[in-house]
Amino acid sequence: MSSSIGPAPLPRQPFKWLLLIVLFAGGVWYLSYDLVYVVTRDRTNEPPWRNVLLLVHVVGAVPLLLLPPAQFSRRVRRRWPIWHRRAGTWYLASAIVAALAAMVLGPTFEGAGRRVPLMLFATLWLCFSLAAWWCARRGAFAAHERFVARSYAIALAFVFVRVLGDVQEPLFAFLPDQEVRGVTREWLSFVLSLLTVEAGYSWWPAIRAARRTSGSAPASRVMSTHPNA
Repeated sequence: MSSSIGPAPLPRQPFKWLLLIVLFAGGVWYLSYDLVYVVTRDRTNEPPWRNVLLLVHVVGAVPLLLLPPAQFSRRVRRRWPIWHRRAGTWYLASAIVAALAAMVLGPTFEGAGRRVPLMLFATLWLCFSLAAWWCARRGAFAAHERFVARSYAIALAFVFVRVLGDVQEPLFAFLPDQEVRGVTREWLSFVLSLLTVEAGYSWWPAIRAARRTSGSAPASRVMSTHPNA
């Protein structure tokens, strides 16, 4: 008599689902804002190639901001693995194109202080996306997930720039110069996004492991010094 045992049910993670929903909603809000900007902005004295690259950059942001919340769901990965792979390929291809466009557009942005952070993080965006693709091709899926998370963090940084811009008056009241505020928003949005990912994947697990180790250390020392051990 043979019996088949299905995969074990996954534990509920309501806070993770809430976070994914918030991230998806933030992506929709940013895309609606950016699409309106691209359509209605003043194109006077701008070269055609820059208009094309801006359009490519915004259109490429659609899968970058809307796909990852579902991609990070374990239930989606388990139930629809083929869709997960195809959506992941679409995401990485869009990330690579958007990163290349950002690297070209970076030197053309108004405000010289914004150009270096944009080009730096566009380069990191490209490297993280290529590393995620390379790891997936070789079956290193744990590393693949981490590089995708880093790539997504940089995509989200463009959302955070908009959010910080809406609250900059109370947040940056100590910075009266508007140019300095703009540069500060650029750096904060990218750095805080990446620090959040590193904290989730590296710092917090390391702290938890250290706590478990320190909790078991006294018992092991007692056993080693017990006369009957």
